Amino acid sequence: MRKKYLAVLMILATLIIFLPTIEIGASAQLRRQLQEIEQQRTEARANVRESQTLLEGVRSEIADLMNIIADYAQRMMDAQADVTEIELVLLETELRIAYAEIELNYAIDHRDAQDELFRVRLRAMHERGPVGYLDILLQATSFSDFFVRLEHMRAITQFDQEILEAMQAAEDLVASTINELQGLQAAFIRLYSERQLAVQALEEAQDANAKMLTRMYADEEQASLLYELQRYEEQAINELFGIVEVQLRAAENEEARLRREAELRRQREEQATRLASLTNFNGVFEWPTPTSQDISSPFGWRTIFGRREHHYGVDIRLPSGSRIIAAADGYVRFAGFNSGFGNYIIIDHCSVYSTLYAHNSLNRVQTGQRVTRGQHIADVGSTGRSTGPHLHFEIRRSGVRVDPMRYFR
Repeated sequence: MRKKYLAVLMILATLIIFLPTIEIGASAQLRRQLQEIEQQRTEARANVRESQTLLEGVRSEIADLMNIIADYAQRMMDAQADVTEIELVLLETELRIAYAEIELNYAIDHRDAQDELFRVRLRAMHERGPVGYLDILLQATSFSDFFVRLEHMRAITQFDQEILEAMQAAEDLVASTINELQGLQAAFIRLYSERQLAVQALEEAQDANAKMLTRMYADEEQASLLYELQRYEEQAINELFGIVEVQLRAAENEEARLRREAELRRQREEQATRLASLTNFNGVFEWPTPTSQDISSPFGWRTIFGRREHHYGVDIRLPSGSRIIAAADGYVRFAGFNSGFGNYIIIDHCSVYSTLYAHNSLNRVQTGQRVTRGQHIADVGSTGRSTGPHLHFEIRRSGVRVDPMRYFR
Protein backbone atom coordinates (compact mmCIF):
# COMPACT_ATOMS: atom_id res chain seq x y z
CA MET A 1 0.00 0.00 0.00
CA ARG A 2 2.87 2.39 0.78
CA LYS A 3 4.26 1.72 -2.68
CA LYS A 4 0.93 2.68 -4.23
CA TYR A 5 0.78 5.96 -2.30
CA LEU A 6 4.39 6.62 -3.28
CA ALA A 7 3.47 6.11 -6.92
CA VAL A 8 0.54 8.54 -6.56
CA LEU A 9 2.78 11.15 -4.93
CA MET A 10 5.29 10.78 -7.75
CA ILE A 11 2.49 11.29 -10.31
CA LEU A 12 1.30 14.39 -8.45
CA ALA A 13 4.82 15.77 -8.16
CA THR A 14 5.46 15.19 -11.86
CA LEU A 15 2.25 16.93 -12.85
CA ILE A 16 2.64 19.84 -10.43
CA ILE A 17 6.08 20.64 -11.87
CA PHE A 18 4.38 21.78 -15.05
CA LEU A 19 1.86 24.05 -13.31
CA PRO A 20 2.32 27.76 -14.03
CA THR A 21 2.92 30.10 -11.11
CA ILE A 22 0.19 32.60 -10.31
CA GLU A 23 1.02 35.89 -11.97
CA ILE A 24 -0.68 38.58 -13.92
CA GLY A 25 -2.17 37.13 -17.12
CA ALA A 26 -1.80 33.53 -15.87
CA SER A 27 -5.53 32.74 -15.96
CA ALA A 28 -5.53 31.99 -19.70
CA GLN A 29 -2.58 29.65 -19.29
CA LEU A 30 -4.22 28.01 -16.27
CA ARG A 31 -7.44 27.66 -18.21
CA ARG A 32 -5.59 25.84 -20.98
CA GLN A 33 -3.87 23.73 -18.34
CA LEU A 34 -7.27 22.92 -16.81
CA GLN A 35 -8.63 21.85 -20.19
CA GLU A 36 -5.63 19.55 -20.70
CA ILE A 37 -6.10 18.06 -17.22
CA GLU A 38 -9.82 17.60 -17.89
CA GLN A 39 -8.88 15.61 -21.00
CA GLN A 40 -6.47 13.58 -18.86
CA ARG A 41 -9.31 13.03 -16.35
CA THR A 42 -11.54 11.73 -19.15
CA GLU A 43 -8.80 9.39 -20.36
CA ALA A 44 -8.08 8.27 -16.78
CA ARG A 45 -11.76 7.50 -16.18
CA ALA A 46 -11.86 5.49 -19.42
CA ASN A 47 -8.70 3.63 -18.39
CA VAL A 48 -10.18 2.86 -14.96
CA ARG A 49 -13.37 1.53 -16.54
CA GLU A 50 -11.36 -0.54 -19.02
CA SER A 51 -9.06 -1.99 -16.34
CA GLN A 52 -12.07 -2.67 -14.10
CA THR A 53 -13.79 -4.52 -16.96
CA LEU A 54 -10.58 -6.49 -17.55
CA LEU A 55 -10.31 -7.36 -13.85
CA GLU A 56 -13.96 -8.40 -13.66
CA GLY A 57 -13.49 -10.53 -16.80
CA VAL A 58 -10.46 -12.31 -15.32
CA ARG A 59 -12.30 -12.90 -12.06
CA SER A 60 -15.31 -14.24 -13.97
CA GLU A 61 -13.02 -16.62 -15.89
CA ILE A 62 -11.45 -17.72 -12.60
CA ALA A 63 -14.90 -18.40 -11.17
CA ASP A 64 -15.83 -20.42 -14.27
CA LEU A 65 -12.58 -22.39 -14.07
CA MET A 66 -13.14 -23.02 -10.37
CA ASN A 67 -16.55 -24.47 -11.24
CA ILE A 68 -14.91 -26.64 -13.92
CA ILE A 69 -12.25 -27.79 -11.43
CA ALA A 70 -14.96 -28.63 -8.89
CA ASP A 71 -16.86 -30.55 -11.57
CA TYR A 72 -13.69 -32.44 -12.57
CA ALA A 73 -12.98 -33.20 -8.92
CA GLN A 74 -16.48 -34.64 -8.52
CA ARG A 75 -16.07 -36.66 -11.72
CA MET A 76 -12.71 -37.94 -10.46
CA MET A 77 -14.31 -38.95 -7.17
CA ASP A 78 -17.11 -40.72 -9.05
CA ALA A 79 -14.63 -42.43 -11.39
CA GLN A 80 -12.42 -43.45 -8.48
CA ALA A 81 -15.48 -44.81 -6.68
CA ASP A 82 -16.31 -46.81 -9.82
CA VAL A 83 -12.74 -48.15 -9.90
CA THR A 84 -12.96 -49.14 -6.24
CA GLU A 85 -16.32 -50.81 -6.84
CA ILE A 86 -14.94 -52.66 -9.86
CA GLU A 87 -11.97 -53.80 -7.79
CA LEU A 88 -14.38 -55.17 -5.19
CA VAL A 89 -16.45 -56.89 -7.89
CA LEU A 90 -13.27 -58.37 -9.42
CA LEU A 91 -12.19 -59.64 -6.00
CA GLU A 92 -15.63 -61.14 -5.45
CA THR A 93 -15.54 -62.70 -8.93
CA GLU A 94 -12.12 -64.19 -8.28
CA LEU A 95 -13.41 -65.68 -5.04
CA ARG A 96 -16.48 -67.06 -6.77
CA ILE A 97 -14.30 -68.56 -9.52
CA ALA A 98 -12.05 -70.11 -6.88
CA TYR A 99 -15.04 -71.59 -5.03
CA ALA A 100 -16.53 -72.79 -8.34
CA GLU A 101 -13.24 -74.45 -9.28
CA ILE A 102 -13.22 -76.19 -5.89
CA GLU A 103 -16.80 -77.35 -6.49
CA LEU A 104 -15.86 -78.45 -10.02
CA ASN A 105 -12.92 -80.51 -8.74
CA TYR A 106 -15.14 -82.01 -6.07
CA ALA A 107 -17.81 -82.87 -8.64
CA ILE A 108 -15.23 -84.36 -10.97
CA ASP A 109 -13.75 -86.47 -8.18
CA HIS A 110 -17.19 -87.57 -6.96
CA ARG A 111 -18.29 -88.38 -10.47
CA ASP A 112 -15.10 -90.33 -11.16
CA ALA A 113 -15.60 -92.33 -7.95
CA GLN A 114 -19.22 -93.05 -8.75
CA ASP A 115 -18.33 -93.83 -12.31
CA GLU A 116 -15.67 -96.25 -11.12
CA LEU A 117 -18.16 -97.93 -8.78
CA PHE A 118 -20.66 -98.17 -11.58
CA ARG A 119 -18.03 -99.63 -13.89
CA VAL A 120 -17.06 -102.23 -11.28
CA ARG A 121 -20.68 -103.25 -11.00
CA LEU A 122 -21.03 -103.37 -14.75
CA ARG A 123 -17.91 -105.54 -15.01
CA ALA A 124 -19.30 -107.90 -12.41
CA MET A 125 -22.62 -108.05 -14.14
CA HIS A 126 -20.86 -108.62 -17.45
CA GLU A 127 -18.83 -111.48 -16.00
CA ARG A 128 -21.91 -113.18 -14.57
CA GLY A 129 -23.88 -112.37 -17.70
CA PRO A 130 -27.60 -112.83 -18.11
CA VAL A 131 -27.54 -115.95 -15.93
CA GLY A 132 -26.84 -113.81 -12.89
CA TYR A 133 -29.92 -111.71 -13.47
CA LEU A 134 -31.90 -114.80 -14.24
CA ASP A 135 -30.71 -116.51 -11.04
CA ILE A 136 -31.87 -113.54 -9.02
CA LEU A 137 -35.24 -113.65 -10.69
CA LEU A 138 -35.58 -117.43 -10.42
CA GLN A 139 -34.90 -117.32 -6.75
CA ALA A 140 -38.27 -115.61 -6.34
CA THR A 141 -40.65 -117.56 -4.08
CA SER A 142 -43.77 -116.32 -5.72
CA PHE A 143 -45.02 -114.57 -8.74
CA SER A 144 -45.28 -111.28 -6.93
CA ASP A 145 -41.76 -111.72 -5.51
CA PHE A 146 -40.59 -112.20 -9.07
CA PHE A 147 -42.03 -108.88 -10.14
CA VAL A 148 -40.63 -107.18 -7.06
CA ARG A 149 -37.16 -108.52 -7.80
CA LEU A 150 -37.48 -107.48 -11.46
CA GLU A 151 -38.56 -103.95 -10.50
CA HIS A 152 -35.80 -103.72 -7.93
CA MET A 153 -33.13 -104.58 -10.46
CA ARG A 154 -34.64 -102.20 -12.93
CA ALA A 155 -34.62 -99.40 -10.28
CA ILE A 156 -31.00 -100.06 -9.34
CA THR A 157 -29.89 -99.82 -12.96
CA GLN A 158 -31.96 -96.63 -13.49
CA PHE A 159 -30.69 -95.11 -10.22
CA ASP A 160 -27.10 -95.68 -11.22
CA GLN A 161 -27.75 -94.12 -14.59
CA GLU A 162 -29.52 -91.12 -13.05
CA ILE A 163 -26.68 -90.60 -10.58
CA LEU A 164 -24.16 -90.56 -13.38
CA GLU A 165 -26.29 -88.20 -15.44
CA ALA A 166 -26.87 -85.87 -12.43
CA MET A 167 -23.20 -85.81 -11.61
CA GLN A 168 -22.35 -85.02 -15.23
CA ALA A 169 -24.97 -82.28 -15.26
CA ALA A 170 -23.54 -80.82 -12.03
CA GLU A 171 -20.08 -80.92 -13.51
CA ASP A 172 -21.29 -79.23 -16.69
CA LEU A 173 -23.17 -76.58 -14.66
CA VAL A 174 -20.10 -75.78 -12.55
CA ALA A 175 -17.94 -75.60 -15.67
CA SER A 176 -20.49 -73.32 -17.33
CA THR A 177 -20.59 -71.13 -14.22
CA ILE A 178 -16.80 -70.90 -14.24
CA ASN A 179 -16.87 -69.91 -17.91
CA GLU A 180 -19.48 -67.25 -17.21
CA LEU A 181 -17.53 -65.95 -14.22
CA GLN A 182 -14.35 -65.84 -16.26
CA GLY A 183 -16.17 -63.96 -19.02
CA LEU A 184 -17.57 -61.55 -16.44
CA GLN A 185 -14.11 -61.19 -14.95
CA ALA A 186 -12.66 -60.36 -18.36
CA ALA A 187 -15.40 -57.78 -18.93
CA PHE A 188 -14.76 -56.20 -15.53
CA ILE A 189 -11.03 -56.14 -16.21
CA ARG A 190 -11.68 -54.27 -19.46
CA LEU A 191 -14.04 -51.89 -17.62
CA TYR A 192 -11.43 -51.46 -14.88
CA SER A 193 -8.81 -50.53 -17.50
CA GLU A 194 -11.23 -48.09 -19.10
CA ARG A 195 -12.01 -46.49 -15.73
CA GLN A 196 -8.33 -46.27 -14.89
CA LEU A 197 -7.70 -44.52 -18.21
CA ALA A 198 -10.63 -42.18 -17.50
CA VAL A 199 -9.24 -41.35 -14.05
CA GLN A 200 -5.82 -40.73 -15.59
CA ALA A 201 -7.34 -38.44 -18.24
CA LEU A 202 -9.26 -36.54 -15.55
CA GLU A 203 -6.11 -36.18 -13.46
CA GLU A 204 -4.19 -34.84 -16.47
CA ALA A 205 -7.03 -32.43 -17.26
CA GLN A 206 -7.15 -31.35 -13.61
CA ASP A 207 -3.40 -30.72 -13.64
CA ALA A 208 -3.85 -28.57 -16.74
CA ASN A 209 -6.71 -26.73 -15.03
CA ALA A 210 -4.56 -26.13 -11.95
CA LYS A 211 -1.75 -24.69 -14.09
CA MET A 212 -4.25 -22.51 -15.93
CA LEU A 213 -5.71 -21.38 -12.60
CA THR A 214 -2.22 -20.40 -11.43
CA ARG A 215 -1.75 -18.32 -14.58
CA MET A 216 -5.17 -16.76 -14.14
CA TYR A 217 -4.35 -15.79 -10.56
CA ALA A 218 -1.19 -14.14 -11.86
CA ASP A 219 -3.29 -12.34 -14.51
CA GLU A 220 -5.76 -11.29 -11.82
CA GLU A 221 -2.93 -9.89 -9.70
CA GLN A 222 -1.61 -7.92 -12.66
CA ALA A 223 -5.10 -6.71 -13.61
CA SER A 224 -5.79 -5.73 -9.99
CA LEU A 225 -2.50 -3.86 -9.77
CA LEU A 226 -3.24 -2.08 -13.07
CA TYR A 227 -6.74 -1.18 -11.84
CA GLU A 228 -5.40 0.18 -8.53
CA LEU A 229 -2.65 2.19 -10.23
CA GLN A 230 -5.05 3.68 -12.76
CA ARG A 231 -7.54 4.43 -9.99
CA TYR A 232 -4.84 6.21 -7.98
CA GLU A 233 -3.71 7.98 -11.15
CA GLU A 234 -7.29 9.18 -11.67
CA GLN A 235 -7.37 10.33 -8.05
CA ALA A 236 -4.06 12.15 -8.51
CA ILE A 237 -5.34 13.85 -11.67
CA ASN A 238 -8.53 14.86 -9.84
CA GLU A 239 -6.46 16.36 -7.04
CA LEU A 240 -4.29 18.12 -9.59
CA PHE A 241 -7.44 19.42 -11.27
CA GLY A 242 -8.55 20.82 -7.92
CA ILE A 243 -5.15 22.46 -7.38
CA VAL A 244 -5.18 24.06 -10.83
CA GLU A 245 -8.80 25.11 -10.34
CA VAL A 246 -7.87 26.83 -7.07
CA GLN A 247 -4.92 28.49 -8.79
CA LEU A 248 -7.20 29.57 -11.64
CA ARG A 249 -9.69 31.10 -9.21
CA ALA A 250 -6.84 32.84 -7.42
CA ALA A 251 -5.43 34.12 -10.72
CA GLU A 252 -8.87 35.29 -11.85
CA ASN A 253 -9.45 36.99 -8.51
CA GLU A 254 -6.02 38.60 -8.70
CA GLU A 255 -6.64 39.78 -12.27
CA ALA A 256 -10.10 41.02 -11.26
CA ARG A 257 -8.53 42.90 -8.34
CA LEU A 258 -5.93 44.38 -10.65
CA ARG A 259 -8.65 45.33 -13.14
CA ARG A 260 -10.65 46.95 -10.35
CA GLU A 261 -7.58 48.84 -9.20
CA ALA A 262 -6.86 49.89 -12.76
CA GLU A 263 -10.48 50.95 -13.18
CA LEU A 264 -10.33 52.91 -9.93
CA ARG A 265 -7.12 54.57 -11.05
CA ARG A 266 -8.73 55.36 -14.38
CA GLN A 267 -11.81 56.73 -12.63
CA ARG A 268 -9.64 58.78 -10.29
CA GLU A 269 -7.65 60.10 -13.21
CA GLU A 270 -10.84 60.88 -15.10
CA GLN A 271 -12.30 62.43 -11.96
CA ALA A 272 -9.15 64.46 -11.44
CA THR A 273 -9.30 65.54 -15.07
CA ARG A 274 -12.96 66.41 -14.76
CA LEU A 275 -12.50 68.20 -11.48
CA ALA A 276 -9.55 70.07 -12.91
CA SER A 277 -11.91 71.36 -15.60
CA LEU A 278 -14.23 72.74 -12.92
CA THR A 279 -12.12 75.82 -12.25
CA ASN A 280 -14.97 78.33 -12.06
CA PHE A 281 -16.79 76.92 -8.99
CA ASN A 282 -16.94 79.61 -6.31
CA GLY A 283 -18.58 77.57 -3.49
CA VAL A 284 -22.08 78.94 -4.13
CA PHE A 285 -24.86 76.31 -4.35
CA GLU A 286 -28.40 76.47 -5.67
CA TRP A 287 -31.20 75.10 -3.50
CA PRO A 288 -31.85 71.46 -4.73
CA THR A 289 -35.68 71.53 -4.58
CA PRO A 290 -37.16 74.50 -6.38
CA THR A 291 -40.70 73.77 -5.13
CA SER A 292 -40.03 73.47 -1.39
CA GLN A 293 -37.76 74.80 1.34
CA ASP A 294 -39.56 72.97 4.19
CA ILE A 295 -36.80 71.38 6.30
CA SER A 296 -38.21 68.48 8.33
CA SER A 297 -34.89 67.47 9.92
CA PRO A 298 -31.86 69.81 10.14
CA PHE A 299 -28.16 68.99 10.34
CA GLY A 300 -27.08 67.71 13.80
CA TRP A 301 -28.16 65.32 16.51
CA ARG A 302 -31.64 63.78 16.43
CA THR A 303 -33.63 60.72 17.61
CA ILE A 304 -34.99 58.48 14.84
CA PHE A 305 -36.27 54.92 14.86
CA GLY A 306 -35.91 54.91 18.64
CA ARG A 307 -32.23 55.81 18.83
CA ARG A 308 -30.14 58.99 18.96
CA GLU A 309 -27.84 59.66 16.02
CA HIS A 310 -26.11 62.48 14.17
CA HIS A 311 -27.85 63.70 11.04
CA TYR A 312 -25.22 64.70 8.45
CA GLY A 313 -27.53 66.58 6.10
CA VAL A 314 -30.89 68.29 5.88
CA ASP A 315 -34.20 66.61 5.06
CA ILE A 316 -36.47 68.65 2.78
CA ARG A 317 -40.13 67.64 2.92
CA LEU A 318 -42.07 67.65 -0.36
CA PRO A 319 -44.36 65.36 -2.34
CA SER A 320 -43.10 62.21 -3.99
CA GLY A 321 -42.09 62.76 -7.60
CA SER A 322 -41.08 66.40 -7.07
CA ARG A 323 -38.13 67.62 -9.09
CA ILE A 324 -34.57 67.53 -7.69
CA ILE A 325 -31.91 69.67 -9.39
CA ALA A 326 -28.11 69.81 -9.30
CA ALA A 327 -26.88 72.37 -6.78
CA ALA A 328 -23.94 73.30 -9.03
CA ASP A 329 -22.04 72.24 -12.15
CA GLY A 330 -20.11 68.98 -11.82
CA TYR A 331 -19.70 65.32 -12.63
CA VAL A 332 -21.79 62.45 -11.22
CA ARG A 333 -19.41 60.38 -9.11
CA PHE A 334 -22.09 57.82 -8.29
CA ALA A 335 -25.72 57.13 -9.17
CA GLY A 336 -27.11 53.94 -7.65
CA PHE A 337 -28.75 52.29 -4.63
CA ASN A 338 -27.99 51.07 -1.11
CA SER A 339 -30.15 49.96 1.79
CA GLY A 340 -29.72 53.17 3.79
CA PHE A 341 -29.98 55.94 1.19
CA GLY A 342 -32.11 53.99 -1.29
CA ASN A 343 -31.63 55.61 -4.70
CA TYR A 344 -29.00 58.32 -4.32
CA ILE A 345 -26.59 60.49 -6.32
CA ILE A 346 -23.19 62.04 -5.50
CA ILE A 347 -21.94 64.95 -7.62
CA ASP A 348 -18.38 66.32 -7.49
CA HIS A 349 -18.26 70.07 -8.14
CA CYS A 350 -14.51 70.52 -7.77
CA SER A 351 -11.65 68.91 -5.92
CA VAL A 352 -13.09 70.20 -2.63
CA TYR A 353 -16.91 70.18 -2.76
CA SER A 354 -19.44 67.44 -3.48
CA THR A 355 -23.17 67.06 -2.85
CA LEU A 356 -25.41 64.03 -2.11
CA TYR A 357 -29.12 63.55 -2.96
CA ALA A 358 -30.80 60.51 -1.29
CA HIS A 359 -34.12 58.54 -0.98
CA ASN A 360 -35.00 59.35 -4.61
CA SER A 361 -37.82 57.55 -6.32
CA LEU A 362 -35.89 57.82 -9.59
CA ASN A 363 -32.32 58.74 -10.57
CA ARG A 364 -32.25 60.57 -13.91
CA VAL A 365 -28.47 60.72 -14.38
CA GLN A 366 -25.71 58.11 -14.55
CA THR A 367 -22.26 57.72 -13.05
CA GLY A 368 -19.67 59.77 -14.92
CA GLN A 369 -22.23 62.07 -16.51
CA ARG A 370 -21.58 65.87 -16.56
CA VAL A 371 -24.41 67.95 -15.09
CA THR A 372 -25.04 71.67 -14.91
CA ARG A 373 -26.43 73.87 -12.16
CA GLY A 374 -30.25 73.57 -12.03
CA GLN A 375 -30.38 70.39 -14.17
CA HIS A 376 -33.17 67.94 -13.29
CA ILE A 377 -31.22 64.95 -11.87
CA ALA A 378 -33.79 62.96 -9.79
CA ASP A 379 -37.33 62.72 -8.40
CA VAL A 380 -38.25 62.89 -4.72
CA GLY A 381 -39.17 59.55 -3.10
CA SER A 382 -38.96 57.47 0.07
CA THR A 383 -36.58 54.64 -0.85
CA GLY A 384 -34.10 53.14 1.61
CA ARG A 385 -34.27 53.96 5.33
CA SER A 386 -36.92 56.68 5.18
CA THR A 387 -39.97 57.80 7.15
CA GLY A 388 -41.74 59.39 4.19
CA PRO A 389 -41.21 61.28 0.91
CA HIS A 390 -38.35 63.79 1.27
CA LEU A 391 -34.88 64.65 -0.04
CA HIS A 392 -31.87 64.00 2.15
CA PHE A 393 -29.31 66.58 0.98
CA GLU A 394 -25.65 66.75 2.01
CA ILE A 395 -22.71 69.02 1.24
CA ARG A 396 -19.22 67.56 1.71
CA ARG A 397 -16.09 69.71 1.93
CA SER A 398 -12.85 67.78 1.39
CA GLY A 399 -14.80 64.62 2.22
CA VAL A 400 -16.18 65.99 5.50
CA ARG A 401 -19.96 66.47 5.73
CA VAL A 402 -20.85 70.00 6.81
CA ASP A 403 -24.12 71.79 7.59
CA PRO A 404 -25.65 72.66 4.16
CA MET A 405 -27.44 75.72 5.63
CA ARG A 406 -24.08 77.48 5.99
CA TYR A 407 -24.16 77.90 2.18
CA PHE A 408 -27.67 79.30 1.89
CA ARG A 409 -29.18 82.55 3.19
